[in-house]
Amino acid sequence: MASRRSFFHEYPANMGGGNAAFTNPESDKRGVLMHSRMESIQEIQNVYSLVTDLFIGIVDEKGDSFTPFSFPQTVEIGALTYIQDRLKEIIPNSCHFEDSLIYDFIPGLKMYIIPFRLPFQRTFFLVSGFFLEEGTKHEVLNFSGKTVQDTSLFPLVLQAKEYSEAAKQKKLRQLENACKLIGQLWAAEHERMQYQKKMREMKETVHFLSDPQADVDSFLTHVQKRTDALDFIGFAVKSEANVFTVKYFHSGTDRSMIGQKFMLGEGFLGQAMAAEKFQIWTDIQEDPRTHFFKRFGLLPSSLFCAPVRLHGENKGLLFGGSFHRAHWEEFLVEEFKFLSSLFQSIYLISSLKNQINSQRIQWFTMNEILRHLANTTDGEKLLSIFLDMSMYLMESPAACVVFRKNRLSEQISFLSRGMDETLRSVYQKDLESRFFTKPFHAAPFTKLEVYRFNDQWFLEYPIICQEHFYGILSVAVDQPHPPQKSKECLITLANVCGISLAMAENGSEMNREHEFYHFLIDLEQYFRPDILHHKRKAKEIARKFCRSLDLNDLFQDMIQYAIDLINLDSAIIQKYFPNKKIQKYIEMYHYLLENPMDMKEEKIPLESKIIFLAFQYEIDPESVRQLTDQLSQAFILFLEGLEEEEKDEMTPGKTDEGKGEDGNVPHGFLQSVNLSRREFEVLDLVLKGASNQEIAEKLSISYHTVKNHMTNILQKLGVSDRAQAIAKIYQMGYFPKLD
Repeated sequence: MASRRSFFHEYPANMGGGNAAFTNPESDKRGVLMHSRMESIQEIQNVYSLVTDLFIGIVDEKGDSFTPFSFPQTVEIGALTYIQDRLKEIIPNSCHFEDSLIYDFIPGLKMYIIPFRLPFQRTFFLVSGFFLEEGTKHEVLNFSGKTVQDTSLFPLVLQAKEYSEAAKQKKLRQLENACKLIGQLWAAEHERMQYQKKMREMKETVHFLSDPQADVDSFLTHVQKRTDALDFIGFAVKSEANVFTVKYFHSGTDRSMIGQKFMLGEGFLGQAMAAEKFQIWTDIQEDPRTHFFKRFGLLPSSLFCAPVRLHGENKGLLFGGSFHRAHWEEFLVEEFKFLSSLFQSIYLISSLKNQINSQRIQWFTMNEILRHLANTTDGEKLLSIFLDMSMYLMESPAACVVFRKNRLSEQISFLSRGMDETLRSVYQKDLESRFFTKPFHAAPFTKLEVYRFNDQWFLEYPIICQEHFYGILSVAVDQPHPPQKSKECLITLANVCGISLAMAENGSEMNREHEFYHFLIDLEQYFRPDILHHKRKAKEIARKFCRSLDLNDLFQDMIQYAIDLINLDSAIIQKYFPNKKIQKYIEMYHYLLENPMDMKEEKIPLESKIIFLAFQYEIDPESVRQLTDQLSQAFILFLEGLEEEEKDEMTPGKTDEGKGEDGNVPHGFLQSVNLSRREFEVLDLVLKGASNQEIAEKLSISYHTVKNHMTNILQKLGVSDRAQAIAKIYQMGYFPKLD
């Protein structure tokens, strides 16, 4: 084989698949990464050119070269130029094909054209040749000598080999494998660059949002300067019912849209407000809904819109677009969603600045950003992000996390940043020995711990979600008493870590309400354990009282949920817990705190009344005993029954010869069902056909106490009603002794 030579020409200016979404000071570094990526693709192309003994190149939809062509043999410059020019004619006419094809470059001289996509959604073509059908070389040589004017192509025909059908298919499979390998390489590099880019933007934006002077207008200015993909960006606020006014608009020096109004449902902007969700429109030059922009001489080709909500209400609309791009790649859409999330945070911060101090602003901003970025169920990738964020926000030299990917798993994983190999190894073993010596599901501790190891202080906090322990997040600190700001930061990160690992374990995305609910419970466990204790006791009483009233499980669950939220500010409840019933129950609970004598009012939901009785009894039982309405009196009688029940509870015993007190109880019957003496007496009367009222009179206990005993009996037997309970007892061999 002749010496191999590839002809390298200059890369296209937009070789990454279009203009990058953002420009920043690290563009030189990205250029180096791009060059490295292209070199790797070129090497794959070169290797497959040698393996297949064919030339290989990658071109775009116009036929322009994306990579320099690789030839297994020396080829003349004139032939290369002819091939490139000819491909610019062939590819645009073939780009509608989705499958690989064999094409006549000139009659009889064959080449492969294989379409494939790269992550930024552009189609490229791997072109490769040349070869001949079996027995056609002489004929093709004669034809090319007579019809092809460029004599430089003649040696390519002469060098082309004849392939059988089996050989052609083998070469095709090899070339398709090359496409897959290039696609995988590009995807991996693309994902890595996107991750690095997102981390840079996270740090940059956190720094920007931490600036006390940061506001909506400065944020939009910041975005306009760093975003190449957007020619304009603006924000419209709700000025009156169903009317919105453009308050901020950035498009170079153009501010003509500021102060302009649009109605709900009018044009693209009004439609986005009506839909109440993030939306993208492309190729809209001729769409009549652009009339709002055209009035000011603006002709957008593509547009995104993101409604901004505060306390459950639409407050405005973030919008932006391009005058030149008719379509946006998928990664750009993700960038705009990211920007919208950050804008939501800065708008919220601006609204809160007059109410809370700067320390809480920074804490809440960080939490908002982390929640919006946790959009993957890859647990390790999320933890890597949290480690980087913890080091940045806490200005720490090192951080690590030791965790179980699955809370039931025995396998321990460890991730670290900023630690040398020696420290990493010994500290990992130390953490595992202290917290993972045996399987457990409860957290080893629930407060921040400052731990000294090898002359370095570490701030350690458990990763918990829904009372399940996943691991330990640890950040290096420079003193044994770190500032409160660092502690709050680590608590937030650890709780979000727990939510993220639970999401990854469940294999599905938790909704925002569920995340924030458990997030608040975790924080309350740390900051207000006394209130959390009262809530748990109140929830226990409320559930038992609901069962005594034969209220269904959904009714009980709503009450349990509401009790956990009753001490939150109403604005927080409206923002993060959109369930209108829950909001109503809590609102009326607070009304009853001020007006307890209105317990008799029918307009107040039963749920609110039970919440009020259960929680107030736990806080101030005497105030509940003084209420005279029917429900409150029933509640007091129920509590007296509970006290009586607790006095009656005792461990079931054995009589001689393994029989119960009735003389015909099978051996171990009471123990097998774990019934108390009183519960057995109630069950025995049920088997004899007595009603709840008759049982109450027979045993001289209250009707509510009987209902409580029945609830416990059904639970212990694992049945749902009396009929099933009777059938199960008979199956176990017990029959009541008739009087």
